[in-house]
Amino acid sequence: MKKNNLLKLLAPAALLPLIAACTPSSISISGYPESIAENDNVFYVAVIGKTLEPTKKDGDGFITTLNSRGKVIAENAFPNVKLDAPKGALVEDDILYVADIDRVVGINTKTGMQVALYDLSKEKMTFLNDIAEDDDKLYVSATDIGKIFVIDMRTNTYEELKTAEPLNGPNGLDIDDGVLYVAEYATDAAGKPTGKIKAVALLGNGSCAVTTIYDTPGQYDGIKEKKGWLYFSDWEMNGKPGAVKKLNLRTKEVINVTEIPANGPADFIIEDGKVWLPAMVDQKIFVFDR
Repeated sequence: MKKNNLLKLLAPAALLPLIAACTPSSISISGYPESIAENDNVFYVAVIGKTLEPTKKDGDGFITTLNSRGKVIAENAFPNVKLDAPKGALVEDDILYVADIDRVVGINTKTGMQVALYDLSKEKMTFLNDIAEDDDKLYVSATDIGKIFVIDMRTNTYEELKTAEPLNGPNGLDIDDGVLYVAEYATDAAGKPTGKIKAVALLGNGSCAVTTIYDTPGQYDGIKEKKGWLYFSDWEMNGKPGAVKKLNLRTKEVINVTEIPANGPADFIIEDGKVWLPAMVDQKIFVFDR
């Protein structure tokens, strides 16, 4: 999700009731959900705020927790932690890390207290977005400046990830077996989608090689690799609200995962065969089979 065209709201999505298994369900969120993470059957939803201002340092961001049935546990689970517009989220060793405009905040999910802060503000970004973790390092996308940063949690330092070619609005990130998958959210001057799905080789020295693995232009957001399939969300599909697709990494076959019309399909997760998809503009989490 990028601020370009962010406030251009798409047509309202159909309301989906919470009904039986194998049927898409929806969870209403009090605010604008951008990302979701899971730990010990608790789902942590990063909410930009009650207003859709993803680059404003207004202190109104928060984390909503859900149980595995989608019931809200706490609307604001960590009231003692100041957040402005949290986006990408992940949990590692009971620490919830969220990207918050120009910093990454770590929250102990057991105590509810802030335990880490990585300040990247000198890089002059306003849109830190998704987070992926590998080998005690956090990979964080800065969509607005077209860069990815690597935070070393052992040394509390960070550096820019050097790539052999530029990335165009890097947004969603996922890592598997030494490969960083990148979903680009980008448009041209006329607002036409230009993002692609790319793979960055993290092994080796020097600049990392970049390969385009899906070149159909889109406004891509969340991305996850599962058992040889690469899942990714697209904000718009043929002029309609977006949804989730999956790409077979071996055959390159692409399949639509769901027909749910989601306005602002953002950074999702896949747990127990279910996709938990924040539909940011709809202020909902959609849950459906993968």
